[in-house]
Amino acid sequence: MNDPTTTAHFKDKVVSMPDTPPIETAAVAALHRQLPHYAVTPMHSLPTLAAELGVGHLLLKDESNRFGLPSFKILGASWAVYKALARAVGLPSTGPDAVSLDALAAAVRAHNDRHNRENGLRPLQILSCTEGNWGRAVARMARYTGGVSCRLYVPAFMPQATQALLAHEGADVRVVPGATYDDCVTLVRAEADRDSSMLLLMDVGLEDYEDVPQWVVEGYSTLLAEADAQVQQATGGRPATHVVVPVGVGSIAQAVTAHYKAPHGRGGAVGTGQAMQESIESAEALANDVDDAAKSPDDHADQDTPITSVLTVEADTAACLRASQAVGRRVTVATADTIMCGLNCGTLSRNAWPILHAGVDYSVAISDRQAHVAVQQLLNADSSVVGASVSAGADAGADADGDEPMGGTDQKTSESEAGGAKGVAAGPCGAATLAGLRKICSEARDVVKVQQDSVVVLICTEGAREYAVPFV
Repeated sequence: MNDPTTTAHFKDKVVSMPDTPPIETAAVAALHRQLPHYAVTPMHSLPTLAAELGVGHLLLKDESNRFGLPSFKILGASWAVYKALARAVGLPSTGPDAVSLDALAAAVRAHNDRHNRENGLRPLQILSCTEGNWGRAVARMARYTGGVSCRLYVPAFMPQATQALLAHEGADVRVVPGATYDDCVTLVRAEADRDSSMLLLMDVGLEDYEDVPQWVVEGYSTLLAEADAQVQQATGGRPATHVVVPVGVGSIAQAVTAHYKAPHGRGGAVGTGQAMQESIESAEALANDVDDAAKSPDDHADQDTPITSVLTVEADTAACLRASQAVGRRVTVATADTIMCGLNCGTLSRNAWPILHAGVDYSVAISDRQAHVAVQQLLNADSSVVGASVSAGADAGADADGDEPMGGTDQKTSESEAGGAKGVAAGPCGAATLAGLRKICSEARDVVKVQQDSVVVLICTEGAREYAVPFV
C-alpha cells in the first residue's frame, strides 16, 4: 500500500482565490435545453453509506447519462463547441441576440459549403484528442452544429471498442503509436497552429490557449446549478458542507472549486437569493418539487456558516494535482495505466491550477483496487433518487441512440453488477469519489471537519463500463 503522506495533501496555508469572470449561467442553460435528450440528471441519497461513514447526508450527483452519453463531458463540450463555432462564423453566442443551435448549424453549413466551392479556402474542422468520453462528446457536438468534420487523436492503448464508439459519432480517429494523453495534447496543439481552419477543442488550458478550456468549465455550471437545488431539496434547505470531485486535467474540479469558493460563485453554504434562484430555474425539472426553504434562501442564509469544503481525488498513477500542491507550482508527473482512464493525465490545465491551488481543501490519490471496490459498493448501496420528477432518461451508462458506454475490453462486470433495482451503476472514475471520501474519513476526518451532521456530495462523472478488474 502507498504511504498516505504521498497520496494526500491538506491545504495548510491561505492562498488567495484568483479573480475569475462571472459565468453566464442562463446562456449556458439555454444552450443545453436545445440539445436532444435534455433532462436534469439525478441526485441519489445513500443513507446506509452515510451511516457507515458517519455523515448526516451522503448524496451522489449521477452523470451516467447526460444527453444520452455516459459522462458529464458533453456539458462542457457543447458550450465550448457552440462558442467556438459562433465566433468562427461571426455570430453572437450570448445576450438577447445569441444564435440558436439550429441557426448556428445552418450558418456553419453555409460557411463550409462556400469554402468548399472556392479555391484556396478550407472548411472549418474540429480538432481534439481524447481518452474516450471527451472525444465522444466533441464529436457529437460536431454533428449537432452543421456536421463539422471532427478529427480526434488518441493514444495507442485506447481499446478498439472505444475507438469504434468515437468513429460511430462520425469522428476521424487517428491512433498515435506509443503516445500518452499528454503526447497527444502536444501533437494536436502543433497541428492547430499549422492550420487555421482547424478549431482546437480541448478541455485543458495551455499557454496562449485559455478561452476554449474556460468555456468548457462554464458549461459545467448546469451540473452545479442542478446540484444546488437538489441538495437543498434532499436536506430540507441545507447546502453541501463538503463536495468530492475527481481530477484529471482538472476542469470539472475547477468548475466545482470556483462555484463554491470564488466571490461570484454560489458561496457554498452562504449563497445569495439570486444565486439560488438561478440554480432552481436551471434545474427546471425540479422546480415544482423544491420546498419553500429552497425557494427563499435569503430567509435561511447564515453568514457565519462555513463555505463548502472542496475535496479532490486522483488516480495514484497520475496524481498531478497532489504533486503540484506539494511544491506550490504546476508540475507534470509520469503516468501509468489505470482503470480510471479519465483521470490518467500527467499535467493540470493551465486554467485550473490557480483555482485548485487556492480553493481545494484536501486532496487524495487512490489505487485501482480502491476505485473498483467503490464501484461494487455503489452497485450494492441502498439509494433513492431525490425528487420524483427527476429522470435519467436512458439506462445509466448507455447511449440513448443505442450505443454501449465507453470503456476497455479486458473484463466486463456482470449484468447484475451493472444495474439493478438498487444502487448506482458507476464507472471507476465516477466511483473514485466514494473511494476518496473513505480515505479522507479514515485519515483526515477531523482535519476536513467531516461530522455527523455533514452534507457530503459525490460528483459521479461516468456510468458503468467495461474495465480490467484489478486483483491486487
